[in-house]
Amino acid sequence: MVLGQNKIRDIITQEYEKGHFSGALLYADGSHLLKINKGLANIQFGVEINDKTRFPIASVTKLFTTITVIQLYEKGLIAFSDTISKYIPGLPENCRKITIKELITHHSGLVNEPIKAVVDKYSIDEYIKNFVKKSAKDTVKFNYNNVDFVLLSKIIESVTQKTFAKSIQELILNPLNMENTGFVNEEEVIRNLAYGYHNYSFGKGEKSKPLYNDRRYISNYSGAGAIYSTTEDLYKLLTALKANKLISERAMKQFVLSPQTDEYVDWLSGKPTFGFYFDSKQKEPVLRRSGSIDGSNSEIIINSSLDKILIILCNTDTADLDSLANKIYFAE
Repeated sequence: MVLGQNKIRDIITQEYEKGHFSGALLYADGSHLLKINKGLANIQFGVEINDKTRFPIASVTKLFTTITVIQLYEKGLIAFSDTISKYIPGLPENCRKITIKELITHHSGLVNEPIKAVVDKYSIDEYIKNFVKKSAKDTVKFNYNNVDFVLLSKIIESVTQKTFAKSIQELILNPLNMENTGFVNEEEVIRNLAYGYHNYSFGKGEKSKPLYNDRRYISNYSGAGAIYSTTEDLYKLLTALKANKLISERAMKQFVLSPQTDEYVDWLSGKPTFGFYFDSKQKEPVLRRSGSIDGSNSEIIINSSLDKILIILCNTDTADLDSLANKIYFAE
């Protein structure tokens, strides 16, 4: 146990004792691997979080979707300049010329989905029919939304002629033996799946502040936010990217590691790449990927060589996860 690992344990313990952390952490720097579990996967029954606990990872799902799109590109099955109407019929007239790249980088000009998109159950086709709408403004600038990645999920289905979940299973999960990663389905009982709890306090609430059960249909998010995983499985994914087991070194350098626009998005702390946000404002440049759906909150920080990795998965929103991750990753 090195001093750095003790510091990380102390930070997590302090946040846990303040009621600001419930989740799992994995930190790896090439020499050491640290795993920490704190809190309850199910508060009602007092079930503690452990290495087998599976967390809905919210928008970290978008990383899986992006990797799959790059895989299809490298197989010559799609081009990033393709318009989405090539793969999805029946779209509104003013949405048909949006390109695949614009979806990945959130430059589609589509509006964010309304809350009703996740408080009632929708199939992927129903979701697209009801919630794909262009902004009234003509200018296309960065606008983070889930609709972009639901559309990418449908494009993957169209190209592979398989369900989105089946495509991810065959192209990523099976090759990497990610046995604890899958798709949230409210109609199934998923073993070891953490319950989500929220109160929207994000590091500012008292320990006594009540938590509420999450109620959204996470499955509606599809490739935007429907995957569950563990810290160990996500570590497998990141190390596979480093070893070019999923996409080529050329694609990694061109699309994943490199900013695709010059826009620095303050609340995401970086410029969009394919899958991450590139942050050059720290003492060492890093790639970030985060997710938040009520109580399901996640954070990944990695360096450009992918040999220093921090993964945090939570089942409450009581942590200021961005600040917590920064404090751990950039600790002296």
